[in-house]
Amino acid sequence: MPRKPTETENSIPLWLIPQVILKWIHVVGDELDWIHVRRSKFHYYTIRIRTRPVRKEFGWRAVRTGGAG
Repeated sequence: MPRKPTETENSIPLWLIPQVILKWIHVVGDELDWIHVRRSKFHYYTIRIRTRPVRKEFGWRAVRTGGAG
C-alpha cells in the first residue's frame, strides 16, 4: 500500500509542542500512526508525523463471495 509522506515541522519551541501535536491529531484523526519529537538545537524541536498507509477497498472479497464488484 502506498504511504503518505511524513509531515515535518521544524524549529518548534518547547512550549508549543503540545499545541502542534494537538493540531495534527485534529487534522489527521484516526490515520495517525506515530509522532516523533526530536530536539534540534537550543530549545527548539523537530516534530515528524506519520499517518497510516492509504487503504484500498477489498473488492476481491466481494467478487469471490459472489457479491457486487
